[in-house]
Amino acid sequence: MINLMYIVLTALLALNVSAEILQAFFSIDRSLGESSQVVQHSNEQMMEAIRQEAAAYPQFTIYLRKAEELQRQTQAFRQSLDSLRAGIVEEAGGLGPDGQPVRKMDKDIPTRILVNEGQGEALERRVRELREQLLSLVEEEQQRRLLATSIPLNIPEVPETSDKKGWAQYTFQQMPVAAVLPILRKFENDVEVAESAILNYFLSQMGTSLVLDAYVPVIASEKNYVISGEEFRSEIFLAAYSTTADNIRVSVDGRPVPVEEGKAFFSTRASGLGERTHRLLIELEDPLKDTVQRFEKTFSYLVGERSVAVSADKMNVLYVGVENPLTISAAGVPSSQVRVQAEGTALSHLGGSRYMAKPGQPGEARITVSGGGMPPSTFRYRVKRIPDPAMELGRKRGGRIEAATFRAQLGIIPVLENFDFEARCNVISFELVRVPKGGDIQVARNNGGRFEAEAQRIVRNAAPGDVYYFNEIKVKCPGDTYSRELNGMIFTII
Repeated sequence: MINLMYIVLTALLALNVSAEILQAFFSIDRSLGESSQVVQHSNEQMMEAIRQEAAAYPQFTIYLRKAEELQRQTQAFRQSLDSLRAGIVEEAGGLGPDGQPVRKMDKDIPTRILVNEGQGEALERRVRELREQLLSLVEEEQQRRLLATSIPLNIPEVPETSDKKGWAQYTFQQMPVAAVLPILRKFENDVEVAESAILNYFLSQMGTSLVLDAYVPVIASEKNYVISGEEFRSEIFLAAYSTTADNIRVSVDGRPVPVEEGKAFFSTRASGLGERTHRLLIELEDPLKDTVQRFEKTFSYLVGERSVAVSADKMNVLYVGVENPLTISAAGVPSSQVRVQAEGTALSHLGGSRYMAKPGQPGEARITVSGGGMPPSTFRYRVKRIPDPAMELGRKRGGRIEAATFRAQLGIIPVLENFDFEARCNVISFELVRVPKGGDIQVARNNGGRFEAEAQRIVRNAAPGDVYYFNEIKVKCPGDTYSRELNGMIFTII
């Protein structure tokens, strides 16, 4: 009937508006308002029935919460509609002695407010959003589809033949105030009907009869693995039990546990490491048969130590040619069940969670950890060669040096600074050049870091004013395929 009235109203809008038609508009508006009040009264009765059911059967509280959320959303929408109607009526000069807007034939007011100022588009968005919000309160997919086809809260499609830009322009542009008010009232009625359909669904779900011929104890713990020192918490209840549960007694390991609203809350302080097992006993008193049923079950959880893994983004590096120690563990998974695979590096297991990685060349290494029901996790490491060492002669890297000190040196040494691994680089060769003060240049090629005969002779000739150059220094560090050339050193003899 309401949809038929809406079709008639839309058809009337296409005609020239006469006094009789205006009166028909107000008759439709009044009829829709009366119908809305009837549906609203019915909704209030259903809401009260839902409250009573939830008070008697706590498991139905979820439907009461959904129904209250439903009412909050519909009430907010009705208030926005009332505000919009009141604004249009006020712009039209308020209500006259006949109870109708003074400028009820004014077409500019609806056009300005609902089309030009965008409140019509805002109304369209609110209607669409409200429809989705109301349907989302129904969790069952099949029932949600049925309600989607039955509730009238929707926006009519704009005919393809229309030249109007959108529903708001098609519906409200150059329509008199008298014609717009029933359209807004129609949405109010749609909301009441939609609310009625969903409340009726909630009430039907709460009225479902349950035959409880078996009981299963359920232990719902927050987690079955806790860290030493943390508190273990769980909810203990009988599945499908639907009374206030004042006839249930619960004990764990022989100690009574308080029962509130059909559920018992058990907590204990975790200590030690490993699995902890408890024995649950639930006693149910049947007031009809004057008997007591006993339900027993054991439950367990794991206690482990807190583990922390710290990985700095720019420090996840493995070095070629040295042993890189790694600790690999997974919280909650015994080390015997941890599976480790490596690509781009050799990896040896030293026992427990200790591993040693020794990559053969620069690039990238990937270490994949799995096992114990844990999905594979891959960790990536940059593989770099050992950094260049710094060359030293008698713990000096150049500059001024006394002649006696210089002559006492046996060779040059490569030093790895700030490198925490056990590694040592070797000198392959270098060139030693002596530039004496007022004499001829002397040059010696030397293999290794220790001075050979020719280099020793040049070093023993050191005198104040001489300058010595160590050039083309080539060293080889662990993991190097080829030697690397380092910066030279310059010493002035004093």
